[in-house]
Amino acid sequence: MKSTTAGSARRRFGGPSTRTHQALAAFALCAALVVSAALSAAPAFADDYPTWDDVKNAQANEAAKNDEVARITGLIESMTAEVQSAQALATQRGTEYQAAQEKYDTANYVATELEGQAAEATARADTSNRQAGQLAAQLSRTGGNDLTVNLFVGGGQLSSDLLYQLSAMSKLTEKTSQIYAQAEQDRNTASALTDQATIARDELKSLADAAQALRDEAVAAQQAAEAALSVQQTHQEELQAQLAVLQQNLATTEADFKKGVEERAAAARAAAASGQKTLPYIAASGWGSPFPGAVSSDEYGMRVNPVSGAYILHSGIDLVYSSGTCGATVYAAAEGLVNFAGPNGGYGNFIQIDHGGGTATAYGHNTALLVGNGDYVTVGQPIAYAGTTGNSTGCHVHFEVRQGGTATNPRTFMANQGIDFG
Repeated sequence: MKSTTAGSARRRFGGPSTRTHQALAAFALCAALVVSAALSAAPAFADDYPTWDDVKNAQANEAAKNDEVARITGLIESMTAEVQSAQALATQRGTEYQAAQEKYDTANYVATELEGQAAEATARADTSNRQAGQLAAQLSRTGGNDLTVNLFVGGGQLSSDLLYQLSAMSKLTEKTSQIYAQAEQDRNTASALTDQATIARDELKSLADAAQALRDEAVAAQQAAEAALSVQQTHQEELQAQLAVLQQNLATTEADFKKGVEERAAAARAAAASGQKTLPYIAASGWGSPFPGAVSSDEYGMRVNPVSGAYILHSGIDLVYSSGTCGATVYAAAEGLVNFAGPNGGYGNFIQIDHGGGTATAYGHNTALLVGNGDYVTVGQPIAYAGTTGNSTGCHVHFEVRQGGTATNPRTFMANQGIDFG
């Protein structure tokens, strides 16, 4: 299929020019350099793992054995340092992403509030103008010529009725002026609030872009940390076994080691199949509670952050149990793709799931994660264990819902899906 497509393209456009060939050659050279740089940046120990034959041969000579011990020890230390460095970078990138997301969420909330206040001020101004118009019309009907005629016929003597009428007209005029003044004030307030909201909205695009870029960096850093950890987990156990053989002069063989690995893997599979908890309730909408039976300890909205002291948006809802929150299972609220799993600044150990259509959910402060970046999860699937990592004052699940990247009140959203929180 690829060759057919390429052939038709060449026929349609007349084939590549000499300049195109030169560009392709330059691109190939650049690609080779990039690959070479990437390979050179890889851990130096990647292709230098000892074999069991190396271990066996080194046992026969004390100097060779000492060299092999130093070699293996160096590999273990290098892997450990690589993992620590990668995890530290992932933590740093996660912290930067969380701060950028927090800044965007708060700015968006403020812009929305300003727009709402401007709309209210405009409505008040319109109401005041209508009232003032009605009073002016009433003043026109009850005053004017009738009052002038009465004064003329009365020979300049003001009766009590006329005095009352003059007083009423004076008060009506004063009231009309006050309402017009209030309408003007409300109109000015609405204009000022609209200007502030426009400025706030203009800043949102750059804030959203910054948050997205940092999220991508955080995901990449977390994936690099996971890759380094995977390398460590794959090789360190065997390296430790080889080191023990050399240091203790054991007769352990590669077959013995592999047998032990297989036995431990079988035991792990049996433990995993022994009955993992499942979500007890899923609504007809296909959504379920991320923390069934929990109640809210803090709602969505602006607040003083209990850790930082900053007045910012609390972009989710905090869920707790009356007892036993720490270590309790956290579930995916709906099926979707995990697009972030790892440390995320004040969120601690954090998971975000993309459910498609611009909707995503997030789960913060977990003590441990059960899924990783790129995993596809189903509704009700266990994804984490609740904890108190990050900026947290106690065990809870911070649960968010985002639509188009913007935080929305999860209580309202989930209620529309048939899920209520206590």
